[in-house]
Amino acid sequence: MAEASPADRCGAAPNLESAITTSTPDQPGPIAPVRRTNAIGRVLLGGVSGVLLTVTVLTVLWWPRTEVTYRSTAPTTIAYSDESAHFLTLVHQHSLSGRESYRMVIGRSPGVSYGHWLDVDTALGAKGIESTTWTESGVRVRFPTRHEVFVPARFFLGGR
Repeated sequence: MAEASPADRCGAAPNLESAITTSTPDQPGPIAPVRRTNAIGRVLLGGVSGVLLTVTVLTVLWWPRTEVTYRSTAPTTIAYSDESAHFLTLVHQHSLSGRESYRMVIGRSPGVSYGHWLDVDTALGAKGIESTTWTESGVRVRFPTRHEVFVPARFFLGGR
């Protein structure tokens, strides 16, 4: 029979280090495999999000939209008191909500951002302008429906 070691004689358990296993919080536990359905769902969610973001950006960039459907310039033979060239434009505006409107802008600026403006009925504006007649007293606008609008010069002179 083998002789007992001094630790056995004192009642101590032999080789305790090999019997105890410890884990530390720094060491992760076993990783569960990623389910295939979760990965597919994430890819689909990313794709749908990308499409929605693209549609939103394009909508914001595209709307509201403004287009000039008619343009007329006062003849140089007509001299107004402000000694400037004058322009008339019919502008078709599309809003984000789908609303359409027409506006006539008359002024010194060939652009549509500044001048004397008049709202035009949508049904009338959709048919366009047939002709404009510039005189020293103002401008007469004729529509294909036989409607006429006269705008006195005092309303569009002086940069208004």
